[in-house]
Amino acid sequence: MGRAQTYDTRPMPDDGSKLADVDVLADAGAQVGLVVPVQGLERLAPQLASTAGTADARIAFRRERGHVVAKVEASADLLLRCQRCLAPFTMKVAGGSEVALVGSEAEVDGVPEEFETACCPDGRIRLRELVEEELLLALPAAPMHRDGECGGASDGVIPPVEAAPTQRPFAALGEMLGGSRRN
Repeated sequence: MGRAQTYDTRPMPDDGSKLADVDVLADAGAQVGLVVPVQGLERLAPQLASTAGTADARIAFRRERGHVVAKVEASADLLLRCQRCLAPFTMKVAGGSEVALVGSEAEVDGVPEEFETACCPDGRIRLRELVEEELLLALPAAPMHRDGECGGASDGVIPPVEAAPTQRPFAALGEMLGGSRRN
């Protein structure tokens, strides 16, 4: 009887949904690559025209000045709704920052100004939360097509809206009263 054949496969990419111990990651100097389904990013979803696709992220952990710090870089091609013409369009959204991971709100005051902060009670956090936060921060306040690409306006010029005829519901009342006014 022959030996069983084995084969090597690339491990499935981590989606960041499991709780991770940030102290262990920082002590190891871990660098984590994530592929996060956009559909699972609940705070981001209302801003999108569709939750299809994935976000790619890289998070590098370290200790600095007594804090666990995560350097987070995230990007995704997101389907947004143009605020000029309301048509959906795809935009490359990318962001990055350094985040000090603190155990409670009381620890935030001790974090140096150059770091953002994120609370991770019990020293554990879902890494997808860091990715989602970066994408939310990178979203434009009013997403729009680039000039000339908008389906609702040509060359970036919005066509004028014709004014509706003015209605004067009490005009007939004035005539009925004989057109006289009291001062």
